[in-house]
Amino acid sequence: MSKGDHSQKKQVISLRYDGDFFYQKGMTCYQKGDLERASRYIDRALKIKPNEVEYLCQQAAILSELEDYTSSIDLLKKIVHELDAQMTECYFFMANNYAYLGEFDEALAEVRTYMALEPHGAFAHEARELFDMLSSETQDMDEYEEPPYISLHERGRAALEHGRFEESIYFFKKVIREEPDYLAAQNNLMIAYFSTGATEEALAAAEAVLEKDPGNIHTLCNLATFFYQLGDDDNLQKIMGRLGNIYPILPEHCGKIGSTYLFIGDYEKAYYWLKIAERRGVRSDQVFCFWMALSAYHMNHQEQAERYWEQVDYFSSKPFHPFKYTKIQDMMFETGAEKNFMIGDLLREEIWDGSRGYQLFSLFYLARSESVALLEEIYQKGPDAQIKGLAGRFILERQSGQPDARIRIMRIVEELIGGEKEAMKHPELYSFWFVVDPLIGLVQIDCSGWAAALFYLWKKEFGMRMSQKAAADLAGTTVYRIRKHVTELTRSLDSKWEEKLMN
Repeated sequence: MSKGDHSQKKQVISLRYDGDFFYQKGMTCYQKGDLERASRYIDRALKIKPNEVEYLCQQAAILSELEDYTSSIDLLKKIVHELDAQMTECYFFMANNYAYLGEFDEALAEVRTYMALEPHGAFAHEARELFDMLSSETQDMDEYEEPPYISLHERGRAALEHGRFEESIYFFKKVIREEPDYLAAQNNLMIAYFSTGATEEALAAAEAVLEKDPGNIHTLCNLATFFYQLGDDDNLQKIMGRLGNIYPILPEHCGKIGSTYLFIGDYEKAYYWLKIAERRGVRSDQVFCFWMALSAYHMNHQEQAERYWEQVDYFSSKPFHPFKYTKIQDMMFETGAEKNFMIGDLLREEIWDGSRGYQLFSLFYLARSESVALLEEIYQKGPDAQIKGLAGRFILERQSGQPDARIRIMRIVEELIGGEKEAMKHPELYSFWFVVDPLIGLVQIDCSGWAAALFYLWKKEFGMRMSQKAAADLAGTTVYRIRKHVTELTRSLDSKWEEKLMN
């Protein structure tokens, strides 16, 4: 090969292909009907942009056409559960995939969710046809036409399950206006109220139900969880006394009581009632299996706990990330958490397959634990160079006894938001820090000033009011230092953006 040829060859190799390049190549193959090659190209695009919703949607569609229904479902779940809850059509597509797999109960659950969230959506007609077909297959179709308020309640329940509390309140109130004695709507309304911080309205709704039905199990259980979260021990004990005198027959009532005991930390009674619910045929979804796993673990039934935990499968079919569940948060910060195998599984899952924010939270969590084995494994075999590098910094901190000043910045941010458990609810804080981390110098680092600047920028980015002075006072620094670091950060990010454009 001549010298000129070698130079020309190097120029060809140096071309940089981004995700859009491979995605367009995949779409060209798709339009030609070459599904296998289309899937391979889009898979390469996803390696560059793993959270690009357009890529994921197209790959899910291709996999479905290739009859790889399970993989298609996994991608659709990632879209709607982790990236964009507004992509409600994913529920319809998941229903179709489950139907092809012959899993009709799962298909019914997904198509019901779609119909509840999008009663007039783009696939409303097709969804209704699929629902009718699945209902006849599972003999789940009622012989009479259900009242209109039932579908309204289902829409409210779906909105509540997906964290759209104001929307759920609207539907539940509409149901109650049409059918004042429909207590299920009133019970769900009080949960929605409490979730938005409307405590007085939630308690008033509970009292209204108890006036009609003094022994309503769902209302009593809801009140118990409300009083527990409010720290109202007197009222909590009164409610638990009333619950202690109730011996329900229906499996869902047994499960509700069991989950309430679990919520307040009485694992012995939780395990007792959850086992009764299971024996009587309660629907064992992933959340119920977690309740069983956690209560069994605290009762020292290790094998049972492991068996139930396997069925939880990281809440893969649920709309919330595992770390957003209150009992997961409690579990991770309770005494003896380092011995809990479920926590190790969750951290490993997040480190290798989670989003960047939760990957970083998991590393900070591990750095505070007594065990270093998983941290060393991440340093050796982590998912990417950045994560491995950060794990190495944590290990060096531990070995040298010298704190890493740039890591200290994030620890101060955790303190500013109320501690590690509160920071866990806001993984984007860790992503903010990770962007800033390499931009900070290595000497004379102003940890408090940088932490205050990050905290202030995070508040501003997410529309929460906070002045620079308030942030400075909270962190024990000055407004001058915050402004200085905000300016430094802006310049550095602008410079990096220009470099990216030039390349």
